[in-house]
Amino acid sequence: MGRPAGGEPRYAQVAADLRAAIQAGDFGEGAQLPTENALCERYGISRFTVREALRRLQAEGLIRRRRGSGTIVASPDQVLRQPLSDVAELLQYAAESEFQFKDCGTITLSGPRAEELGVAGGSQWLHLTGLRRMSPGGAAVAVTEVYINPALAAHVPGLRPGPETLFQQLARAGGFRVRQVVQNISAMAAGNAEAAALGIARRAPVLRIVRVYSDENGRVVEISVSSHPGDRFTYSMHIDQ
Repeated sequence: MGRPAGGEPRYAQVAADLRAAIQAGDFGEGAQLPTENALCERYGISRFTVREALRRLQAEGLIRRRRGSGTIVASPDQVLRQPLSDVAELLQYAAESEFQFKDCGTITLSGPRAEELGVAGGSQWLHLTGLRRMSPGGAAVAVTEVYINPALAAHVPGLRPGPETLFQQLARAGGFRVRQVVQNISAMAAGNAEAAALGIARRAPVLRIVRVYSDENGRVVEISVSSHPGDRFTYSMHIDQ
């Protein structure tokens, strides 16, 4: 599929270009995308590369592909569809939604919570909480708690909502690189706090995603715990061989 020197694979570039066109309204709901042949000519790429780009958009729920009907732009909604096979896609997911948060100060993690996050009982972390939405004022698609290594305390006041993730902002300010993201996903029932924040019934199904971000030295710099209502989140993943 090809990977330009120093850049992302060509299929990812084509997918990003088509995604941006769809989100900008160049292709409205129900509109047909150009044929595979037309896309091959437009981008100067192979049919295999075009199909991989379209497969990504289909996994995100942006398009529908049916034999005999071509490629159709799907209807917009308030469901967050998250593809994740690399950090680039994680950044794309963050850029396409909005995370508003507040600083809750320092928290001591112990007991089941510390065990769930894989940290030492009694360890202290900087604590932020917030809601993620697909659009300003829209329904919340996640309630998230963020735990930041206290060694990065000087950089927390400078964190801002926006297209950059918190770990991107911390890495730039702290002069390090996030080298690894470990993700664990589990299904569970919403607790009182989650239900109230998300506007759902207590014990309604939620998908909980715990992500642990480590730098190039193996230091855990951030941990996030996001709870997504079952009807507002779709997780997709592609596996290349």
